[in-house]
Amino acid sequence: SFHAFAKLLPKDGQLFINGEIDHYEDIIQDVDCEVFTYGIADPAYRKSDRTFDYAADNIDFDDMSDGSFDLYYKGRFVDRIQLDVLGLHNVSNSLPAIALSMQVGIPIETIKKTLKTFKNSKRRFEYKGSIKGVKIVDDYAHHPTAVTATLSAARAYPHNTLWCVFQPHTYSRTKQHLKEFAQALSLADKIVLSDIYASREKDPGDISSRDLARELELLGKEVYYFPSFDEIENFLLSHCMNGDLLITMGAGDIVSVGDSLLGL
Repeated sequence: SFHAFAKLLPKDGQLFINGEIDHYEDIIQDVDCEVFTYGIADPAYRKSDRTFDYAADNIDFDDMSDGSFDLYYKGRFVDRIQLDVLGLHNVSNSLPAIALSMQVGIPIETIKKTLKTFKNSKRRFEYKGSIKGVKIVDDYAHHPTAVTATLSAARAYPHNTLWCVFQPHTYSRTKQHLKEFAQALSLADKIVLSDIYASREKDPGDISSRDLARELELLGKEVYYFPSFDEIENFLLSHCMNGDLLITMGAGDIVSVGDSLLGL
């Protein structure tokens, strides 16, 4: 368990832990080393009223280019941090890196410069471009947890309608997590589904994207299914409006939809 792992740290060690996770107190109970918590303190994004040793507040996302936030240590303002990656999850991910760096004595100016040079991985909330005022992002998310995280991050950006073009990945995963996928995808305003990406599997005949569409309809969502990418692209071209945010999502070849719309 995480608690057993934390107990392995020596007395002169340091443990950095996300103070937003459930039951984090159980993990750090009776540990011998110094403990530092980190988390999102901005009222617009925080999950609880907890306080953290290292906190991000006054978070701002500059269109689709980057994010910035005020860094606080034990309630005192440290500096304004600028990132060159998208998403609230990247703000959260930067905090333990900052905390560790500060604790070993790296100057904050060096930390800031280094963070600004960090680039996102391909297909991880990757901004692809825009067409007719519609911003297009691509993400590799293919599990309900990752879908939730990605769409939650997307909702932080200014937009009129949040579209998610989702390609379920493998029949077995879709069947096993059908209701969880529906709940995760419901964070989008409108959902467009393609056929399931089989990968290494054969079609068992007892699960399809239509099943996922029905689950989303039960949640009151506006959902569309098309068997071909051409149909999806034509639908999006005629329905997406200026100011909308469009995310292509999945571990298969759904990225080609956004690329085709952008002429890439």
